[in-house]
Amino acid sequence: MNKLAVLVIVVIALLVFFLCRSTDDTSEISGVIDQMVEAGEKGMQGDLMEHVSIEYKDDYGASYLVVKNVVENFFQKFSKFDTDYKNLAVSIDNSENGDKTAVANLDIHIIGYRSGTPVDILGSEDSYQNITVELKKSKLLGWKITKAEGFENIIEEGI
Repeated sequence: MNKLAVLVIVVIALLVFFLCRSTDDTSEISGVIDQMVEAGEKGMQGDLMEHVSIEYKDDYGASYLVVKNVVENFFQKFSKFDTDYKNLAVSIDNSENGDKTAVANLDIHIIGYRSGTPVDILGSEDSYQNITVELKKSKLLGWKITKAEGFENIIEEGI
């Protein structure tokens, strides 16, 4: 009878594990974005960059190092940041090689403060900037941004 009870407990534990785990949970992507916003607002450049993949490559030719340099420049030019986003839509899928990928689209407004003066970096209070980010899930490191679109204004204006 003890063997049967142990077997039932093991089967129930496996069912709970496979049925209750949060695969494809879009709240994970929201969490990544929230962590990046918090890192930016707290001036923690390293924590912000932690969510960008070393494999980052976008349509503008930017790589991880380019993104890192742009972020460093912003942290040098501005003493603090306020960020607000809305209308987050996430689509999660499996790539051809079995990795989990996600595409997140959102509207964002980022304000930087230079000598106490607010400067719209991306979007404005009345017109949020629409951006799209692609992410890949690593088994060890979690979700990382591999590509982004909608940041042209930052590069063009040379803030």
